[in-house]
Amino acid sequence: MATEIKLPDLGEGALDATISRWRVQEGDQVSIGDILLEVATDKVDTEVPSPVAGKVLKINFSEGALVDMNAVIAVVGAVGDAAGEVVAEVVGGAPATPAAVQAAESKPTESRPTESAPAVAETPAPAQSSENGQGVKVSPVAKRVAADKGVALDAVAGTGPGGRITKGDVLASADKAVMEALPGAYAEAASLPVARLAAEYNIDLAAIAAGRPLSTLTRYDVLSAAASRDAGKAVAVDARFVPPRAVPGVGEAAPATQPAAKPADAKAPAAQPAAPAEAKPQPAAKPAATPVQLGAGEELIKHTRMRTAIARTTTASLFTAPHVTTMWDVNMSAVMAHRKAHKDAFAAQGVNLTITAYFVEAVLAGLRAVPAANATYTDEGVIIKRAYNIGMAVALPVDQHGLGGLIVPVIKNAGELNLLGLARAVNEMADKARKNQLKADDLTDGTFTISNYGTSGSRFQTPIIVQPQVGILGVGAIEKRAVVVSQGHPLEANTGDYLAFLPMTTLGFSYDHRVLDGATADAFCGAVKKTLESY
Repeated sequence: MATEIKLPDLGEGALDATISRWRVQEGDQVSIGDILLEVATDKVDTEVPSPVAGKVLKINFSEGALVDMNAVIAVVGAVGDAAGEVVAEVVGGAPATPAAVQAAESKPTESRPTESAPAVAETPAPAQSSENGQGVKVSPVAKRVAADKGVALDAVAGTGPGGRITKGDVLASADKAVMEALPGAYAEAASLPVARLAAEYNIDLAAIAAGRPLSTLTRYDVLSAAASRDAGKAVAVDARFVPPRAVPGVGEAAPATQPAAKPADAKAPAAQPAAPAEAKPQPAAKPAATPVQLGAGEELIKHTRMRTAIARTTTASLFTAPHVTTMWDVNMSAVMAHRKAHKDAFAAQGVNLTITAYFVEAVLAGLRAVPAANATYTDEGVIIKRAYNIGMAVALPVDQHGLGGLIVPVIKNAGELNLLGLARAVNEMADKARKNQLKADDLTDGTFTISNYGTSGSRFQTPIIVQPQVGILGVGAIEKRAVVVSQGHPLEANTGDYLAFLPMTTLGFSYDHRVLDGATADAFCGAVKKTLESY
């Protein structure tokens, strides 16, 4: 029995992935756990193992393809199986290939035992056309998909055995309708998942692209445009790409006679292009933006997936949460002395006692003192998280242009670890991040984040909150500063006061003002400071 292979869970917010490299070919024999392919998301690269043993019957996407999370990327069958009609059922949105059809037609059906043969192979289930009432041969799976997509079966050409309509045929017909609904000049440029979503929400891709190549558009752009339209707001577009005037149906609220599609209407028939067609731009309103013009000595470096993800998430965070940053100076003398005294003992256990481990432990003390700092804001209320999953921002190596990246692995259940356990976890996560060995699970479910930008010499920054968290603690460089040590009242003159040169750092705590106020944010920082100065 053939098994459909789909992408595993690749973490929060992962809606699609790019196939980086296939490690197998059609016809190869694989065992359970053998790596089939490598995929890349905005956050992490990962390997996809085979859940079953058998022969690779079909590979449905080539290297470099952007694949939906629900798509069937391959089919693996038992040793000795042929692709058969199963392949025609699970091609993951693409029409069945001639090879698959030929394999399906050549596979005997009459001689198979009755109990192992699908019912549709013996007596194809007729489905009445919604237009002319003529019966067509269609598999049960294809029938369900057609009903879900709103595809008229009598308009679909069957490629299965005996002209039977398969799931792939239905999806191909729906995709064709989606692409035909786009302006002709852009139909080939838009990715299929984005085009599908645009058709469901009645969004004109050419308008929201505003002169950019449609290949750069993502689901987030479409959903953002739909949300803006539903709220009666103009679609937010980078000012460099704003066309001379807005395109009707996208840059303004939808007319009262045609209410904008809402998420509940997302399953509107994609095979009826009438609604999307009305949003096509008029000739005079086409985007007039020109490609980037480079001057002498200039070079255009295309955005990487990670750079694009960072731009999207940081911008979204700033426009989601009202950021406030409070600064606190901390005397690190106690931490430095404790580290010097215990560094060798930790090393004997194979652990590098880094300063970051102390900050994680101090943050845990702050979160226990102010539980609202370990939370998520919602319209209904504040969700307090009882588990402490601490993210630590890790800078990735920069390229020859000085462009790098940032990734945030998460130490799960950090509250259950002592300093040794925290130091070991910090070591492991940082090492995996720099070696590109992080898994999707390593990047999810964070409840609070630490950004130690002091490692690069920075004294102070204003870090951006990682959504949907409510706070992020930035740690500056540790450096010797002249500090007044008071022997009496801290604000009154005293002959016993003196200057000392102490290792100091400045913390920058950015917090969501919807949840925390100045007093509660400072209470959190006070607990962090007290812990660091008390080792």
